[in-house]
Amino acid sequence: MSIISKNILRTMLVCAGFATLAACTDDRDSNPTLIQPTEFKLNDPACGKTLVVLSESQAIQFSWSQPKFTANNAPINATYEIHVSPTGTFNHTVDEAKEDESIVADYAVLDETYLTCTADIPASSIDKALVQICKWQKDADVPAIQNIYIRVNAFVKEGTKKLNEIISNTVVATVSPYYIELKPAEPIMWFLVGNDFGDGSWGDKNAIGTGSFPMFKVYGETYDEKTGAGVVTYLNYFSPEGWKIQPSNFDWYYGFMGTGSANSAVYRNGDTHDSGNIWCSPAGIYKVSVTTPSYDCKIEAYTEGEPTVYPSISIAGSFNSWSDTEMTPVSKAANNHVWCYVADFTALPEPGTQQFKFKTTGSWDTNWGFGKEDGEVNLVGVGTPGGKNLGLEPGKWCIMFNDITGEFSIIELQ
Repeated sequence: MSIISKNILRTMLVCAGFATLAACTDDRDSNPTLIQPTEFKLNDPACGKTLVVLSESQAIQFSWSQPKFTANNAPINATYEIHVSPTGTFNHTVDEAKEDESIVADYAVLDETYLTCTADIPASSIDKALVQICKWQKDADVPAIQNIYIRVNAFVKEGTKKLNEIISNTVVATVSPYYIELKPAEPIMWFLVGNDFGDGSWGDKNAIGTGSFPMFKVYGETYDEKTGAGVVTYLNYFSPEGWKIQPSNFDWYYGFMGTGSANSAVYRNGDTHDSGNIWCSPAGIYKVSVTTPSYDCKIEAYTEGEPTVYPSISIAGSFNSWSDTEMTPVSKAANNHVWCYVADFTALPEPGTQQFKFKTTGSWDTNWGFGKEDGEVNLVGVGTPGGKNLGLEPGKWCIMFNDITGEFSIIELQ
């Protein structure tokens, strides 16, 4: 039996129903009436009966027919979610088992959803589902070969509701899984780009720390363990120059843009029309808050007085022999209050946890630390004057610091 390598497993599978959908382009009913579909078929996986080594694969391709959600099969946006089971039974989900310890999970609903009748399902998502259901604790627990049973749930999404759900047949694939340590999802991050941010290049994921900057995770905020949804913020001085907020994949069609009025922003949500940049008026200190998954954005003026303006802020630690390394001012304005440093701790002469603090350049009279003991690793917090040394493990990190509040927020860069 041959093994699928790192390339995505693909075959040219035609999704039944595509022709029907195309034929409906002449249907001008702008408000089609929903009906309950009675059938819809999931095709055998593109990999066929070949063993898929999940650790060496990117994705497995599946396709299915289009359920008939309207009487005349008028075009309508359907959503498809994937169910994975190691047993072939679909009685209780992983989420249900988390809520009730007496329940034993036998399938998982993958986080990814799809809007077309074909999907490249990430191998990592399938593996994570198996680890969650089977509760493997170490490498030795993981079988060399595991059957997986896949089905698709189709529905029309209305807010948080799933209308007219229909579940497909079940198909089987054979995989070689691997052990991963299950961790809560990282908070969903949003990035600021604009004329006054960093070098003003409106950069993307390759320019984090120079032309694009992450907003701050909020200390004490509860983020959804499964999706990472929650609130991120940014407090700094804003000039009247234009800017935008981008998602972590920097897809402009799914970021925040202007509304035509100052101090307001709207989620673009795939809209091909760009209503322009966001801007603040009058110039001053504002707090920007973005909430996912409601996609709300608030821009509020800061009213707690005039904070101290520091000409520069440095980061000093074990990685630079406790000397001053100046952080990048995020705003070009002279009265900037947010600072950034991209730390590469992957190849230091002395590897291991690095300790550091934030401080005014040239003096230790004003410095900020955090934690119960020196070297404690925290990726979000509120630094206190003279506090303990912060810690970071080897890796590449984007470190953000706010000198008004003492807040710091750190994300790992790939």
